[in-house]
Amino acid sequence: MNGSVLIYGTNKDLRREKTLEMVNKILKSKFEYLDLYKKPDFLFLKPEEEKKSIGISQAREAITFLSQKPFELKNKFLIVLEAEKLTTQAQNALLKTLEEPPSYANIILTSKLQNSLLETVVSRCRQIFAKGENEQQNDLEPLKKVIKMSLGERLDFAQEIAKEEKEDVVDILENWISEERKRMIGAPNNLNHAKNIRKIIQIKNDLENTNVNPRLSLETLLLGLSEN
Repeated sequence: MNGSVLIYGTNKDLRREKTLEMVNKILKSKFEYLDLYKKPDFLFLKPEEEKKSIGISQAREAITFLSQKPFELKNKFLIVLEAEKLTTQAQNALLKTLEEPPSYANIILTSKLQNSLLETVVSRCRQIFAKGENEQQNDLEPLKKVIKMSLGERLDFAQEIAKEEKEDVVDILENWISEERKRMIGAPNNLNHAKNIRKIIQIKNDLENTNVNPRLSLETLLLGLSEN
């Protein structure tokens, strides 16, 4: 089962689980996720320290890596974490390899959203939505529950989610944005949905691009959300 795959979904842990499941199926193995980092036939691409993107130099490194035959296993694996952070130049550099990888090569892109990559990249990959057994792609209830909380409950909730890793908090906010967009489509005359989306996007951008205090930002957001 060689080739190129795009695993997408806003839950980082589920993307990782699906990646490991696919690797073990191909290799007929029982590796744990951290085992993969120790194997010379695996290359993980992610943004370099102090950089917010995966650049063309990393893409070229990946192409060179895949051009060399496996060292230890029967297959080689390129796993691109946060593939949505590939620059346009990096994505274009990978197109030929995505379309025609070596016979022993497997390329796995993981991304929060299916449409966050160039169409030319997506079209060259088999696409898999990462979801849990009881999870439905459109079942996004958390924000609806938050909006029904009292102000005190919202502050307590903000304190709890502020303890999560920044990337996980961003995942939560992206789920909320998706949830509100679906509600906005169903009730286009309700302006509260659009107001909530703008507030969530602002906080998400602040968390991703500045050194704001996560707890204070989340408290401000949750206290400012409008009931639908």
